[in-house]
Amino acid sequence: MTFQLPDAVQKMCNLLYDNHFEAFVVGGCIRDAFLGLTPHDYDITTNALPEQIIQIFGKENCSEYGRTFGTVGVKYAGGFAEITTFRTETDYTDYRHPSTVLFADSIFDDLARRDFTCNAMAWDAKNHQLVDPFGGVQDLQNKILHCVGVPSARFREDALRILRGMRFCARFGFQPDLLTDSAMRASAFQLKHISAERIFSELRAMLMGDYITDILIRYPEILAVRIPEILPCIAFTQHTHWHDFTVWEHIARAVGNAPKNLTVRLAMFFHDIAKPQCFTVDADGGHFQGHAQKSAESADKILLRLKADNYTRKLICKLIAYHRETPKNLTSVRKILSVLDYDEFALLIQVLDADRISKLNGEPEERTKIDRAEAFFKVCKEQHLCCRAKDLDISGKDLLAIGLEGKQIGFVLNELLESVISGTPNRRETLLPLAEELYHDLFC
Repeated sequence: MTFQLPDAVQKMCNLLYDNHFEAFVVGGCIRDAFLGLTPHDYDITTNALPEQIIQIFGKENCSEYGRTFGTVGVKYAGGFAEITTFRTETDYTDYRHPSTVLFADSIFDDLARRDFTCNAMAWDAKNHQLVDPFGGVQDLQNKILHCVGVPSARFREDALRILRGMRFCARFGFQPDLLTDSAMRASAFQLKHISAERIFSELRAMLMGDYITDILIRYPEILAVRIPEILPCIAFTQHTHWHDFTVWEHIARAVGNAPKNLTVRLAMFFHDIAKPQCFTVDADGGHFQGHAQKSAESADKILLRLKADNYTRKLICKLIAYHRETPKNLTSVRKILSVLDYDEFALLIQVLDADRISKLNGEPEERTKIDRAEAFFKVCKEQHLCCRAKDLDISGKDLLAIGLEGKQIGFVLNELLESVISGTPNRRETLLPLAEELYHDLFC
């Protein structure tokens, strides 16, 4: 293997060499380069201590945010890298962070503390050769996810490594070896000790993988440690001719079939999560009345737990709430556009199609309905049809002038919008008398 370092990174290594220290490029950049991907972040490890790194590169070029763990961020020659002293770690008392960090003597000691063999390789920038003491190259060639050392010990040190391993599998198509797979399942309960923010970060990255469907189907119980709402979905047969998969298998396929847009994939992850709660059965088979709204409510609670930002959480819930039925006409499209903006409606189309192709035979007739909805959507955009209260040819100031106040204004504006969407001309001379009529009927 040959590995071409960016000039700035090579110069950082050379400066360490010139000061009689070792320097190796380590971590994900080596893995990505081997897989034919373009590395973006570079990490250097060295036997120089943090204070020596700072002395070599100059304090003005260094950030000491990670100095407790032996890491110095260095800007040099137009580039940036994190430079870390060889180290070993012990006493992971919180299932995430080592309570003891000891500086080590060699690159081999440093690589031995890492999570997976694919991340435990180093590039010797001086001798231009790969250091691979744990068989990372072979595992990459065989697409095997293999822990460094004893898998259960690696996950006991840092439980987040379980989700990280799932992310690598989802991204690169790796398969865990038997011991790693067994340890991931047996150690999953430790994920309850990990912060919600870190769980959500890994979930988001995982969902963007090309092989996410396989991983979701394989490891739902692991995700259910922090999202227990998954559990009822796992083996739930839908008892309907529209679905030949369990609820969870359909969810997993819908995520994988969705475009690589994080919002859409998150929406598909949660879109049917409350289906088991809504199940009824009769002579015609299974039914899930109200499951879209119920799933939106469940997603809202879960995303709050996972500390998702408010905009993302609310948008995902709106997409889920509208995923059940494709809008059939211009009026129904305009009603949805009163809640979703143009870009958000475009995401809803992607949600509808991902749901469609993840059912039995892909429901080709449903694609025709989606095409029709897209055509109505295009009409709304091109003709600038009134779809939101702000598009009305009347404003809150007009309503204030006729005596409305506070929440009355919002209520009347929404009533006027409903009327316009249903066919009333969006003209001030038409809307003002309607507003006055509503005011006298409702509030006087």
